[in-house]
Amino acid sequence: MNTPEPFDRNGEPTPWVGNTEPTPWALGIVVSAVCALFGAFVLVGIYELIGGILKFLGIAAVLVVAGGLGWTLWEFRYRLVWRWIVWGLLIGFLAGVTSSIALLIMGR
Repeated sequence: MNTPEPFDRNGEPTPWVGNTEPTPWALGIVVSAVCALFGAFVLVGIYELIGGILKFLGIAAVLVVAGGLGWTLWEFRYRLVWRWIVWGLLIGFLAGVTSSIALLIMGR
């Protein structure tokens, strides 16, 4: 069979090697940017919603959501279409956590 092994010897997923199509960089970067904005806005929204009750509970909720979704999405980073979405969301999660901590420091 010509299908590659899904995992290498270290347990990491292997990238797809049978791809002969060109990489859609322009559209992929647009998708990643939209996903990054979406991820950051969702995390800041969660902080604003729960942080209105108790500030540190808002940060805890943001960390739980970002950690849980980031951990789940990490397995899709080698898929052809999902890689753009995953990397965009991971960058957005990083921006959202940083923005939420900045809002906590500013007292909002």
